[in-house]
Amino acid sequence: MHTETNPRISALLRAVTWLEVAILAWAGGGLLFYPPIMAPFWPWPLAPFNLRYLGALYTAALVAALLQAWSGRWSPARVVTPMIFLFTLVVTIFSFVHLERFDLHRVEPWIWFVLYVGVCINAGVHLWLYRQLPPPDPTRPQGVLRALLSIEVLLLGAYGLALLVAPTAASSFWPWKLDTFHAQIYSVTFLTPALGAWVLLHGAARCEWLTLGLTQAGWGLLPIFGLVLVDATVKRVDWNAVGTWSWLALFAAMFVVGAAMVVRSGDNRSR
Repeated sequence: MHTETNPRISALLRAVTWLEVAILAWAGGGLLFYPPIMAPFWPWPLAPFNLRYLGALYTAALVAALLQAWSGRWSPARVVTPMIFLFTLVVTIFSFVHLERFDLHRVEPWIWFVLYVGVCINAGVHLWLYRQLPPPDPTRPQGVLRALLSIEVLLLGAYGLALLVAPTAASSFWPWKLDTFHAQIYSVTFLTPALGAWVLLHGAARCEWLTLGLTQAGWGLLPIFGLVLVDATVKRVDWNAVGTWSWLALFAAMFVVGAAMVVRSGDNRSR
């Protein structure tokens, strides 16, 4: 892709993204693979299933942040930066809504809020600064690919919104019980890729298919891995329940669609 149509992002945006990479690697990898070490540092108490799920969520998000930081260019930043903004905005808002979950006598909650507010503002400011930049590849997906992205925007977006406005009902089929706070912040699992898919509808370069595909595949596969990992110890998941299989089907579908995007990123017909 020519540098004229794919300029470098600002040094600030790239530096903050590298910071996110470090934090996501530490938090995601720690919660997913080394929970006894990481859990004491978390800003609120975590039960085993939520602990591994957050680890899966952050580990998958690491992929998008790493690709943006490594590239340092408008593509894939035009997809990743809106996703970072939405992710941090939703988590920040509902962290304040549920402020009682945080022990403000500890330093960790203050670090949490400073990081989330700072990253959210940084992403929002850069989205405003870059608002006039066109897609490096303005060719819009057509046919099956456009239908796939449109369905993803509608379904994942609708379910993410449902978790925000009706968290108890929307999370009732999950294999473990979610409280309102966790259900609402987990909405970013669905709202964020829905936004990424919406961006691709307006122009999709091959590296953007790859970025969203790898990230979404991680958000589909790693939560399933985390669930199996936790239940191997606690034995609390009802594997015969319709709800459990509905949850597995939802995340498996996210993985399959993400994997299809990755495959398409290497196909010259992916436009």
